[in-house]
Amino acid sequence: MAANEPNRDLSRGHQWTARMPKDESADSPRLMCEFCGYRTRIYWNLQIHRRRHTGEKPFSCDRCQASFAARYQLNTHLERHQDIGERRRRHICTDCNLGFSSSRALYHHRPLHEDGKRFKCSQCEKSFAQAAGYAQHKRWHRQKRQRATEVKKNV
Repeated sequence: MAANEPNRDLSRGHQWTARMPKDESADSPRLMCEFCGYRTRIYWNLQIHRRRHTGEKPFSCDRCQASFAARYQLNTHLERHQDIGERRRRHICTDCNLGFSSSRALYHHRPLHEDGKRFKCSQCEKSFAQAAGYAQHKRWHRQKRQRATEVKKNV
């Protein structure tokens, strides 16, 4: 196939752009989804992405009826079939021995053990180690202001 040959048929009627036209920059992604224009250099990312359009879900759970477009999605799902205690033993905080069911949850827990709290409230003296706690605190201030405004309107 020539470098700039536009499309080639794949199984089940899919097409893909093999290479971008020569006028594109050398560092731009080369593979493109024919359905929406999504671009990537990684072939398997494109294959998984295309399944969003086609509805293909080749990875099935042997315990229930769930199926998935990518193997990593199936693996994440399979963890849900495990006992919650078993899942929480997989990701342990080395500072406090608290267990989490995912590495992401542990990642978000870690700032609680840091000395400096990065998120400081500009309206009061409170500070927070995690963005989520700070966001919730800002909502509290906003709601407090709204309630005060509503009281003034009703007087």
